[in-house]
Amino acid sequence: MRLYLVKEEERLVWVAALAHEVMYSYVANTGKFHNNNALRNDFYMVRDLTYEPIGPAEARRLIDQGVGTLDEARSATSLAKWRADPNPLALADVLAMAAGSND
Repeated sequence: MRLYLVKEEERLVWVAALAHEVMYSYVANTGKFHNNNALRNDFYMVRDLTYEPIGPAEARRLIDQGVGTLDEARSATSLAKWRADPNPLALADVLAMAAGSND
């Protein structure tokens, strides 16, 4: 599993995790990583955003600073979908997998 800081110009947007061509984004409002197909498509095809490889310690620091926090009103639909996600990934699990990854 590889971790990335996702940016839109200078704005920090997501802490993301890539595993087996599936891109997950950390959503601070839920405290979990969720499958984010739009982000996957951007990573592999569109590249409107930039992806900076990071390690687990940097990911934790960025998450603690609030990266991945969405506005509840403006992102209500997306947040409802992610809150209903039956298969989110726990933060501790993602960081542990990234720490043990040789990718």
